[in-house]
Amino acid sequence: MEVIFRNVSFSYNYKKENEKQALKNINMCLENGLIHGIIGPIGSGKSTMLELMNGITMPTNGEIIIGKYNLIKKDFNFNKFRYDVGLVYQFPEKQFFCNTVGEEIAFTEKVFSPKNKNIKNKVIKALKMVGLDESYIMRSPFSLNNGEKRRVAIASVLISNPKLLIMDEPTIGLDNNSKKRLMRMLKKLKTMYSKTIIIVTHDVDMLYEIVDNVIVLNKGQIVIEGDKLNVFANVELLEKNNTPVPNVVKVEKMIYDKTGIDLGYLPNMNSLVRAIKDAKEKSEVIPYE
Repeated sequence: MEVIFRNVSFSYNYKKENEKQALKNINMCLENGLIHGIIGPIGSGKSTMLELMNGITMPTNGEIIIGKYNLIKKDFNFNKFRYDVGLVYQFPEKQFFCNTVGEEIAFTEKVFSPKNKNIKNKVIKALKMVGLDESYIMRSPFSLNNGEKRRVAIASVLISNPKLLIMDEPTIGLDNNSKKRLMRMLKKLKTMYSKTIIIVTHDVDMLYEIVDNVIVLNKGQIVIEGDKLNVFANVELLEKNNTPVPNVVKVEKMIYDKTGIDLGYLPNMNSLVRAIKDAKEKSEVIPYE
């Protein structure tokens, strides 16, 4: 699903005289079928943008169009919208309350489609989408490790087969192995299941490896947006806006500044180490100091 913001602003009107503007005249178009990252310092407007995309709050000004839905129109059907747009919160597994994984994933579907006799098959399909098998259905969600809990939480959103998946800090609280499995799963959701994915996070190393496009926010405004290579190449701009730079980008820039050697796009530090090793074997001297 394509996500369009047209002149969108949002203000928290605690008291009229103390009105706080969280977003200011946002214009953007997030293309269908891609993984998009939204980054920026604390208080930049990321969470507000996420809530607007999910229809939790409405803009003070402007227009938001997500797929076939115009969120500010009076005939906007929120129930149908819920099926097409799924939101995964930070630590969603903390909201578990069912005794089994199957019941946890099926809960929302049972609420909205109580007469659906195909729920078990939908649960199995949702598990498959997150890389888990049918054996998990009767397991207690509280007995799983953090990575498995996160995937079950995502499956509970995917059961409605949303076209757009919005994720708030999906790697927070995960160890390195769980994070890698989650990243592989997100790539699979994009390529195999044609999902549009939007990730709001501070984990720029993860973003650099899996996203297509990046939006950088600061003080409620878009600082820069576009292809991730172009965005993250603007190291000085990111640092000026208190936004972290992926570690692999920082090291590559250091190597280029000292040697003039451009190693090209390398998704992570492991690939960078291999590239340096290959360069040394070709007698290209890359200083480490």
